[in-house]
Parts: sequence; C-alpha cells; structure tokens
Amino acid sequence: MTESLVDVALLAYGGPESPEQIVPFLERLMGRTPDLGTVSAVKERYALIGGASPLPAITVRQTLALQARLVQELARPVRVRPGFLYTEPSVADCVRSLDAHQIVALPMSPFASRLTSGKYIAQLAAAEDPTTGGHGRDIPLLEGWYASQGFVRTLTRRVAEALDGCDVSEWAVLFTAHSVPAETIAEGDPYVDQLQQTIAQLIPQIMPGDWRFGFQSKGRGGGEWMEPEADDAVRVLAEEGWKKILVVPVGFVSDNVETLYDLDIVLRGQIENLGIEYRRTHAPNDSPFFIEALADVVTDYLALRPVEQALRQPDGPHTPG
Repeated sequence: MTESLVDVALLAYGGPESPEQIVPFLERLMGRTPDLGTVSAVKERYALIGGASPLPAITVRQTLALQARLVQELARPVRVRPGFLYTEPSVADCVRSLDAHQIVALPMSPFASRLTSGKYIAQLAAAEDPTTGGHGRDIPLLEGWYASQGFVRTLTRRVAEALDGCDVSEWAVLFTAHSVPAETIAEGDPYVDQLQQTIAQLIPQIMPGDWRFGFQSKGRGGGEWMEPEADDAVRVLAEEGWKKILVVPVGFVSDNVETLYDLDIVLRGQIENLGIEYRRTHAPNDSPFFIEALADVVTDYLALRPVEQALRQPDGPHTPG
C-alpha cells in the first residue's frame, strides 16, 4: 500500500450526539460525576437545539473535505481523521488510526489556551507514549493560524453572507468568544491577545458602523471570569442607539451549543427585547473558504519541514503504528 505523505489528526472538543451521551460527555468534560442540576440544565439546552450537538458531524465533514483538498493539492495519499477531547473517537484512537511517516495534529481551536491547546498537547503526549501502545514519536500541533489570511477571509465571507447585501454601516458588530477564568490570562495565557489580533485584521475588512467584543458561555463554577460579557456589550450598544446587531462568534469554528443556544436563543432574546434586530454569522464549519484555510496550514507546515523529510520516498521502509 502506498504510504501517505502526511496524516492529519483533526482535533476538536466533541459533543453528545444523542441525549444518552450527555452525561458521559459531562463526566469527561468535568472530570467528575455532574450533579443533577447541571445534568438537567444541560439536557434542557440540548433539547432546545434538537437534542444533540452538531459539532461531531461538522468535524467529520471537515475531515472529509480537508482530506479531499489535500489529496488534490499534494497529489499524494493523505488521511485526515477526527479526534475529540470529550467524546469518541478519542485523540488517542485518532492517532492510532494514522500511520504515515509524518503525522500532524490540527486543532479546531484557533486561539491557544491551556484549556484548549493545552489539553490537546497533553492528550497527544499520552497517545504518543510507546508504553501505552503509542507511536513513540512527537506529533506537532499546528497552532498559530488564528490570524492567517485564510481564516480572516473565511470570517469576512461569513459576515457578508449574514448581511446579504445590507449596508454594513447600519450594523454594529459584536464579536464573541468563549470566556475563560481570569487567572489563566493573568498567568500569561495568550488567548485574549490572539483574539485581539484576529479582530484587528477583521475590522478593516468588514468596516462596520461600530463594534464591540464580549465573552460568552461563562462556566458554571465560581471564580472570576473574563469581561466584558456579551450581554453587557449589547447593553452598551443599545444605549448608544444601535438598532441592528450582527453577532460574529469569532472564537468558534463549528456551530455548537454555545452558538445555537447561548447566542441564538439566550442572547438573541436579550437583543430583541431591547428592540434591536439580531443576526448571527454561521461558524466556518465546512465552508470551502475554511477548508482552504486549513489546507494552507498543513501545506505551509510541510513546505517548512527539512527537505529530506519532505522528499521521503512513498515506497520506502515503513512501520505501521
């Protein structure tokens, strides 16, 4: 069998694909058995968006589209497989399904944080451990694409689709991303800085009437979380007289409960109760522009590898993992 030039582990959070999977998902996410109040609240949220998370299916579509794109661009066999932090297939199972000479991991969390990329790195390290059946080699995590031209172009295209020809100057844009504990940023986490870099590139491309940023989906635990919250940003825009708000969930590359419930149900209700028109951009999902951006991340990495590694013969010695 012809060896792949590269195999890609596409890593995402995961999500329950049925009501029966909600409790196991929460157990893995929280690292403990959730209390009945948490289970009830989470089940209610998923019930309002169809009973399950669309994220796993979206991730599978992303893997298939990315694989097809890379095969076309590289003219060599390429495998792309999904791996999830909190549902199946796990990161370890994903890595074990790949056996190319070069395996890379591509996170579907563009902004680095110990709560996202940190967890991917930890699970990759465990999957690489030869004492537990791993490959015994380092698998690079291809980060740093949060402000790439392809990602910014994808978000810009989503804004244009949502406005559908409307005059952008009549709209205030509210960028959102998942909140994180304030202590993680104080300890040097680059998450907020990277968000700001992406938004700084988006503003001149979009040219909205005004814009704000707000954190959403704060955790249920205590402690101090990042501010401003999205609903606070909405109130500021309302006080300034804006009658149209376009919400751009810049922190999410796949639609999920945080966009479909936290934004389209909760935040939408708050915005419309203020007499303001609500619109939201779709997440990048498996749009062609986003798949192109992801392919660029992989091909750019391959272009920077040592020449002798990139030119490895496809029929050379090969030990499957």
